[in-house]
Parts: sequence; C-alpha cells; structure tokens
Amino acid sequence: MSSVAAATSASSSAAVSSSAPASSSAAPAGKAVTLTYCSPDSPGRYDVENAIFADFTKANPDIKVEIVSPGAGWTDVETKLKTTIAAGTPLSFFQNGWGFWFDVQSALLDLTPLFARDKIDPLKVFVPTAIDFFSLNGKVWGVPVVGISVDALAYNQDMFDVAGLAHLPTDPDDQSFTMDQFLMYAQRLTKPENLQFGFGGSVGGGETDGIERPTYFGGGPWDDTAHKALMDQPPALEGLQFFKDLRDKYNVQPTSAQAQSIGAKGNIFTSGKIGMQVIYGYVPKLTFKWAIVPLPHSAPKNISGRAYPQTLQATQTPTSEQTWTLFKWMIVPANAARFPLSAHYAVSPVVGASDLAKKAYLDQVGVDPSAFQAMADRAGLEAGGMYRYSGWNVVNKWMDDNFKAFDTGKQTASDYGKAVTAFINAHLVQG
Repeated sequence: MSSVAAATSASSSAAVSSSAPASSSAAPAGKAVTLTYCSPDSPGRYDVENAIFADFTKANPDIKVEIVSPGAGWTDVETKLKTTIAAGTPLSFFQNGWGFWFDVQSALLDLTPLFARDKIDPLKVFVPTAIDFFSLNGKVWGVPVVGISVDALAYNQDMFDVAGLAHLPTDPDDQSFTMDQFLMYAQRLTKPENLQFGFGGSVGGGETDGIERPTYFGGGPWDDTAHKALMDQPPALEGLQFFKDLRDKYNVQPTSAQAQSIGAKGNIFTSGKIGMQVIYGYVPKLTFKWAIVPLPHSAPKNISGRAYPQTLQATQTPTSEQTWTLFKWMIVPANAARFPLSAHYAVSPVVGASDLAKKAYLDQVGVDPSAFQAMADRAGLEAGGMYRYSGWNVVNKWMDDNFKAFDTGKQTASDYGKAVTAFINAHLVQG
C-alpha cells in the first residue's frame, strides 16, 4: 500500500474543480495577499511560471504570486529557502528539485488534513509514484505538479543507418533490447579515430554513486517496504560492473580528453558524435535525425532508470490557506498541463495533464517524447525513495567519498556493494 493510502482512504472525491471555494484564512478577510515563490532562474522558466500565476490571480483577484529569484541552481533555491526560514519570513512555497526535505520539515505545511478536508484523494489526482515520493508515514508534504523528470534513451538514427543497424524498439517491454544488445550497438558505433562513440556516458538523472545502475538489471538500491538497502544484490552488482566496463573495458564512451576534443556545448549527444545517450529533459532541435526510445533492460520487467516528480512544497505562514487555494487551482488538469513547460518536461504528475506537455516538447524539440511517458509508467522512484529519510544527507556524503574507490578500480563491485549496503542500513532511517 502507498504511504499515503491510509491517510487518504476517507477522501471521497477524485475530481478537483477550478471553481472550488477558497477556505478561511489567517490573513484578514478580504485583504489582498502576495505569496512568495522560489524556483531556479533558468532560461524561459519564469516566463512560463509568471503566465500561469497571472491566470491564477485573474481567477483569485485577492491572491498574487511574486517569484523570488535566488540564482540559476537548485542549491541556490535551497539556500534561499533556509535563509528565509531562519529569518522568520519563510517563502510561501517553493519548487523542490533536490529531493531531501527532512531538514526543513518542521517549517513545512502538512497537506494531508487539507486534502482530507476538501475531499481530494491525491492517489487519484496524481500519478501514484509522484505523490508517494513526497509522502512519508501517511503524511503528504508536497503537490507534484511541475513535471516528472524521467530517463529515456536518445539515439542517433543517422549513425545507426551508416552502421547498418536496425532502429531501436519503441516498445518499452521489448525483450530483445537487453543490456548485452545495448553493448553490441555501442561497440558497432564506436570509432575512436573519428571521435565517434556508441555511448555518451550518462546513466541517468538520478545516478548518484551507482544507485541508478541496478534498475537496468531489474533491481533497485533500496527496498522501501522492508527498509533495506539492496546494493549488495545481483542486479546492483551487475549494474555497477556493466557501466564501469562500458568506459574502462570496452571504451565505447569518450574519455574526458576525447569529450573535450568533440567540443559539444551542453549534452555531448548534440555533437552528432554519440550513438546513444540517456537523457531526462530538454534537447534543442538538432541537425541530424534522432529519436527517443525506452531504455534497455535485462530483466523480465523494464524498470530501468528512475522517475523524479518535481513538486511544490509550502511553508507554514499566515497565508498558508491562500497557498492551498493556489495548489488546488494548480492540480486542475487544464492548469497542471502548463507547468511542465517551465522545465521542458514531457510528462505531468497530474492524471490527465500530460498531453499538452508532450505536444509542447514535440514542437520545441522536434521528436516524439512518448518514451518518457512509457518509462515514467514503469520506473521506480529516484534513489529508491531514499531522499525522504532523515539520514539521506549522511548516506549521500558517504557514497560521494567512497564510490571513487570502486570507480577507479581500487575496490570490486562486490566490496563496494557490501560497504554501501551496510552504511545505508545503519544510517538512512534515523529515529
């Protein structure tokens, strides 16, 4: 059962209406309020967000939204959030793109009673994995409306044609596209003398010190039901070794020096010198023929990659009720469909809201993004859901410090798997 199922089972309405009445507020009745909001100041993001918030204000004239620019990165947003909390003037709400929230949870607004009060069942409004990611112990700590960052495989069809290789399957459950087949393609496409490589080197958007690699072999880094790490299990060990071998044994991805010589700005796949690359977001229109397909897998069920549901979280302020009014407006599918465009996502976490996002991606990028949806329907939570637990920062730092021993060949996959499993089990879930 989902971690929010017990808390929401009494909710009787799955639909949300944009005309739902606002509830009473701690702010003076009838007084206009301004909600403060923070997200990365990346190109184009604020244009989309400001247009969405302007339409919300048209429907709710007493509530305005002010975007507070912290800088271009997620660390900037996190720092701004913590600074405002420490100063006693917390942001009304913010976009969480770094995952971990336990260290600010005491300042956050628990949304569970609001969902229940207004008879909104989050398990029916949102894709189940999306709402589950920002839920813990039966409480909901976010509204995942921004988009789902999910992994898929970009491949250069022109390179495949020159090499005489069949195009990759679009069916995510195609059992022929195994990791061994992926390796064969990568080897056939690699011509280092021409600075051409079969694989770009990206494992996925959630690849932190090996934790995404088990998914390609049907496993994961963490069992969220048993509260048990799985990095010492066969899928993890296979995944750790496979992606290391791609680089060090088979040499099908460029070294740092070779990548520099290729000279691509941004994702190296855009150079036209890479046959296959895992991507998880926007790619500009390219001059060569390419496509996006589901990830390969060597397991009966394709759970390769990961899904990260970008969410909005609220703090406890005198205007929290107005923030909740905004959140309710935002989860109406017609409104939710617009938010993924702010970060060039092709999948919405809100049920029934992905069609517009997929069309916009197709228009902007020029390729069909359906593979993102296919993988979002199959992939597990990023980091296996470990971001939710109090010890994640400690675990993450340990992995950052210790993964390099395996990555540089000083430690076997088995030894690293045993060590990281023991550390996660001892430190992730605290109290």
